[in-house]
Amino acid sequence: MTFNFPYGFNFLHLNELVLLIPLAFLVLLGLWRKVNRRHLFIHSLVIFLLIMALAAPYSVEMNSPGTEQTRISIISDESVSMDLLEKGVSKEVADELNTKVPVTVTAISGIHTSLGDAIIQQASPENYVLVVSDGQSNSGTPVEEALSYCYKNNFPVSALIPKTVEEDLSVEIEGENEAVIDNKAFFKVNVRKSIDDRMSYRVRITVDHQKVIEKEITQAGRMESIEFNHTFETLGPHTVKATLHPASISVKNLDYFENNNQYMKSIYVTPKPKVLLVTNEPGSPLTNTLKEIYDVKIAGSFGSLNNMDAVVIDNQAASTISDMEVRALKDYIINGGGMVVVGGSSSFDYPAEDTYQNTRFEELLPVTSTPSSWRGGRNVVLMLDVSPSTLESNGIGGKVIDDILSNAIVLLESDLLKDARVDVITFGSKGQDITNGFVDMSKESNRRWLDAEIRKISPSGDSTSLERGLMTARTLLKEQGNSSEAEIIIVSDGGIGNIAERDLRFERAVQCAENLYENNGIGIHFIHIHSPKTTRQVTPKGQYYAALFMNKIGLSENYNRIEPGERIKVSFSEDSAESENREDEYSSGSIVVYDPKHFITRNISEIQYDIYGYNEVTPKPEANRLVITRLGKPIISVWRLGLGRVAAITTDNGNGNGVPWAVSLYSGNDSLIITRTLNWAVADTEMSGGIQLKVPDLKMSQPGRILITTGKAGTPELYFDKKPMEITSIGNNMYESYVTADTFGLHKISETPLEANLTEELMSETSGVKNASWRPAAVNRPDEYTYVGENTLFRTAVLENGGKIYTEGDVYSRIIEDASTSTKKKILTRVFYTKHFLALAFLIYLVYTLHHTYNTRIK
Repeated sequence: MTFNFPYGFNFLHLNELVLLIPLAFLVLLGLWRKVNRRHLFIHSLVIFLLIMALAAPYSVEMNSPGTEQTRISIISDESVSMDLLEKGVSKEVADELNTKVPVTVTAISGIHTSLGDAIIQQASPENYVLVVSDGQSNSGTPVEEALSYCYKNNFPVSALIPKTVEEDLSVEIEGENEAVIDNKAFFKVNVRKSIDDRMSYRVRITVDHQKVIEKEITQAGRMESIEFNHTFETLGPHTVKATLHPASISVKNLDYFENNNQYMKSIYVTPKPKVLLVTNEPGSPLTNTLKEIYDVKIAGSFGSLNNMDAVVIDNQAASTISDMEVRALKDYIINGGGMVVVGGSSSFDYPAEDTYQNTRFEELLPVTSTPSSWRGGRNVVLMLDVSPSTLESNGIGGKVIDDILSNAIVLLESDLLKDARVDVITFGSKGQDITNGFVDMSKESNRRWLDAEIRKISPSGDSTSLERGLMTARTLLKEQGNSSEAEIIIVSDGGIGNIAERDLRFERAVQCAENLYENNGIGIHFIHIHSPKTTRQVTPKGQYYAALFMNKIGLSENYNRIEPGERIKVSFSEDSAESENREDEYSSGSIVVYDPKHFITRNISEIQYDIYGYNEVTPKPEANRLVITRLGKPIISVWRLGLGRVAAITTDNGNGNGVPWAVSLYSGNDSLIITRTLNWAVADTEMSGGIQLKVPDLKMSQPGRILITTGKAGTPELYFDKKPMEITSIGNNMYESYVTADTFGLHKISETPLEANLTEELMSETSGVKNASWRPAAVNRPDEYTYVGENTLFRTAVLENGGKIYTEGDVYSRIIEDASTSTKKKILTRVFYTKHFLALAFLIYLVYTLHHTYNTRIK
């Protein structure tokens, strides 16, 4: 085990230092017995040095070992999607470079691209990897993960992206594969284009072989989307199909591939789920919304829950729900039922004498009926500097990195961030996301996990590039949308200046920060850990780069310079006048999506209208906040309880007592958030035989995962195109199976071996069969034909992971020098001092012995 001591000095074996205790005892005993002090001091010093040598003292140094020879490995992407790009680039580059350095070429081909796997296989410290590809990868290790792995291990990876020379269109349909009868099902048709030139085409959308949309489109960008909805009026299997017309236009040299000009989605339409609505207001907007979607049974009190897919409890006081009913609800939910509790003047925290607080019913809910002090809705990116300069001594017995990490932990433990969603990234020569997304700090388990992850951070990279860190932060915050406040906190030693005269990384960082603050409203704070030994900390005019950086973006008040050992407190709060203005701007009813990744809130960018009231609640640690007011008050919270799902909608049913709180949530586009919540809570509809299936869109020659749930004991027996499916248990009554099809069209999953591969015409004839015991599975062309042209995210991923992007014009002049430089990576090495302590002990003892012998015998 390694132990850390002050002043950058470390010992490998701390246990050996225990010998210092008896040494100290012997010294005290010698002083008490009045032993010759010179003799006692010399022998004690020698023994002390020997004990130190036994403990294996060492220090950590940064070294740059070089390799004797540069080797370039070219990954040549020759998969199908590369047919659209300029051909022969890999061979041309390899032939040219082979005359100067050793070059190996590894080709990947076929209808599946495992680009990430190829990168990991070729990467090594001595191997400079050049990826010649469009960046499209559809199997194996994701490219982002592969590049991140290479960066962490100091494996250089760069890219050359050939020019896209062929025009191609592809079409794809997004949407759920299940729908409820007589309800709107929402779909999105995406048309992708390989290059940015303008192109006209006709798109046709059909449902069960009947045309619903046909329009002419002139597309200039890389992707065009068409959103539409359809109401299915019959049960059973259906199809939605999108076709680019004419289906084959390659003869006009307008479209390269033909097989990606059509896409088919299979839909299974289920009966309206049965919902029990417990309410005293049967004419409320909530009731009307439920009736449109479900088979609703309205009651003023609880009855039997048998055969019910979900129960909705609307504005019911705690006193009206007996302990027997709570036990029945708990059994129902744990065994897979769904429950939605809607607020109002008689639920959660109302009335004061009859709230849900500390009741058995509250145990089932994702919230407690206590006011929330949470002022959430803030996304915080914590940027930690891990460049080599942070290994410098901080002058008080540690290193600068210790102060950076300590300040980060203090921030996480402060009340400031206890309700925020935090993402921690490190930056040296690139920005690295160490939390893999935002973490909800209201959960104590998340806080402890993040604390442990921060303590593991160690310096990496070979330089400091604040711009790379800011680019990574921008990408992370962009994914969260604009509904929440966003802040970036930079903790750094301030070594962010330019290295040489023509280096512009500081100016680029300023430009990036200005864009984040001025155009996106993202607040930026800079915590500067002052270290006199840090290079690139001070400008030639004597000004700190960190202070200059914050001054240039107009946020000098957010700059904090602290000395080693000090801890910072950052405040996001405004003065009282600003706070009042904020309260006015964000009225109590201004609500936003807090978690955009959940099924309920996915693709809902904003909620247009305000609500006028809500119940005061606090989400439990295990619950998920989905929708909140801009002041942080929870409106929709959910959690899983056993096999079931529970949602709390803490505003009213749109009718209210006197003044309605939430009329707008039950009409127009805003009503989608309510229907999504109800759909999430409803149990999955079964096939005959009590089997529930989750069937995705399948791709030709690619295994597709089918999820199976059954209420019966034993493994179910199912068939895919008349062939028995291999089914594996993955949990209590839960199973999975992987199926593969090689032909385009509709296929069957059934409980008996039915005929396989229906045509769309036959499909339309069999649609609407009530209680059909089979499910449709649409099989489309492989993903290789869906994402066409250059993947623009590939460039960003390479740059953010310390790589470089070459062009065909500059690759020959730059790559050899870059490869030679990149193979000389800075690494941390231990320098042991055992022999130095032994030599010093021997020398002292020898000199003293000679001196003593001379004085006592020779003289």
